[in-house]
Amino acid sequence: MKTGVRWMAMLAVCGMALVSGVARAEHRATFLGHPSTRFADPLVASEDLRWRFRDPALKPDFAEVLRQWGWKGRMEDLFRAAEKAEIVPVEIPVGGRMPFMSTRRGGRAVCLKDVVWVGEKPVPAFAFTFTSLGQRYRCVTPQACSNFFLEDLGPEPQPALGVECSAPAELLPGRPIRICLTVRNTGDGPESGVKVRMPIPEGTVLSGATAGGRTEGSEVVWDVETLGPGSLQEVCATLTTDRLGTFAFSAVAQGAKSAEAKTSCSTFIRGVPAILLEIVDLEDPIEVGGQVTYVIRVTNQGSAPGTNIRVRCVLADSQDYVSGSGATVLGVDGRVLTTEKIPSLAPKDVAEWRLVVRAAKEDDARFSVELSSDQFELPIHENESTRQY
Repeated sequence: MKTGVRWMAMLAVCGMALVSGVARAEHRATFLGHPSTRFADPLVASEDLRWRFRDPALKPDFAEVLRQWGWKGRMEDLFRAAEKAEIVPVEIPVGGRMPFMSTRRGGRAVCLKDVVWVGEKPVPAFAFTFTSLGQRYRCVTPQACSNFFLEDLGPEPQPALGVECSAPAELLPGRPIRICLTVRNTGDGPESGVKVRMPIPEGTVLSGATAGGRTEGSEVVWDVETLGPGSLQEVCATLTTDRLGTFAFSAVAQGAKSAEAKTSCSTFIRGVPAILLEIVDLEDPIEVGGQVTYVIRVTNQGSAPGTNIRVRCVLADSQDYVSGSGATVLGVDGRVLTTEKIPSLAPKDVAEWRLVVRAAKEDDARFSVELSSDQFELPIHENESTRQY
């Protein structure tokens, strides 16, 4: 008989009568309200719960119960949450199963594991949630006895940032370069304080930015603030440049919790060759037997170098070649004069030749020039007329 009494006393939780081994739980609670086994005085308001966790006499008992349960969290996280977290009223339903519940045995704090409530009605309680070492928990305390238990809610939701960059593959100089960055939260938790930073490449000028983008030093910065799980935001910057070549754009997205995310893209600024061929005779009209000087001028008016430029001149039948000089050496083959190639003519640069020709007979002579380069499929033709009398 004494053995049975000791067994029932050992299973009393929060004044509950408990039966072992029922409903596959280790303990079954059927009754509430015994002062000798409750963890602390009953709770009336949520503030009473805060006082229980503040009580220096109870703090070691909280720690002892959780030690017996095998909890791996930090006690300071629990106490901090009890002080500041929102406390809400809940109910433990009939049939509700608890991983453990604190009680007292001879005044000592005890952890009873695997308890199911099978009373006649739900148990009113207070609850708050908190996080410790990356795990989320709910602390539930029945009002009648201040006994408590923790429910493991799983890993704390974590944000994860990703960012993508898009820019035109190729543009002409002076055209606006629009670079757009899409930052995403690919995690399962919200991310706050999100910032996106993009350095402004040397040789470019920022002409505009969306979403409140601003310059900080040599960077464009956007404050994206909070991104919920699965959400995204696009921010864009517009740059201009008159330089040629490939411009690389890199960006970093950083939040309060997640690791920084990086991205990059690029735009090639290609030049356009535009060759101007001009011919002018310095003397016109010219008396037969006299000499006329033709000036041939090639100007690169474009934004890309002209390469392998060659000029070919053809004299009229009424003209004889006398001499020539200029940017490259002239080759003479009868009435056909050909310059050596100019390997590269930079934008805005000029190449010039001067050819001296004798008027052999009367004629409305046509001095013909043809220009070829790598940048043009067909040659460029020009003629200059000279009256010979």
